[in-house]
Amino acid sequence: MSAILAPDPTSRLEQAAESNPDESAYLGQHIMCYDGICSYCKGIVEAAIDADEDAQFFFSPLQSPFAQKALARYGIDSLELRSMYVISNYGTSDEAVRAAAPASNFLLLRLSGELKQLGEANSRKPRAVQDAEYKAIADCRYDTHPKLAEVGIPEADRQRFIF
Repeated sequence: MSAILAPDPTSRLEQAAESNPDESAYLGQHIMCYDGICSYCKGIVEAAIDADEDAQFFFSPLQSPFAQKALARYGIDSLELRSMYVISNYGTSDEAVRAAAPASNFLLLRLSGELKQLGEANSRKPRAVQDAEYKAIADCRYDTHPKLAEVGIPEADRQRFIF
């Protein structure tokens, strides 16, 4: 009797990486690194794409080879899934990485509509309050929203994702 093996998620993401946009497409742009198995995070990414009128953000699951390599340069193990990150101005001398509430605000303030308004409201709060609110949501995200079985590889807007 042979065992049925589940597909290796790493090889699935490596295969997706083969169709990443050319690096010149995201050089100097901002890259949001998010938990790819978090349905709450998936919803945030979808809302961000809709509100990113200038297409200034790319998106990379923390579980992807790209995010692992890009964040490792900052001493961050992306597989710990502790936070979302934004790498701003990727690949330039102005490149910087932000985590948690500062990453969230950086993203929100560059979007349009209600998400931009949310970022403006968040930015007026004391940093300790921002951090506490971010941590409260991050700590219960799997309790309030089901964990996905695997990292999604979108067909729509695929050119905005880096694996």
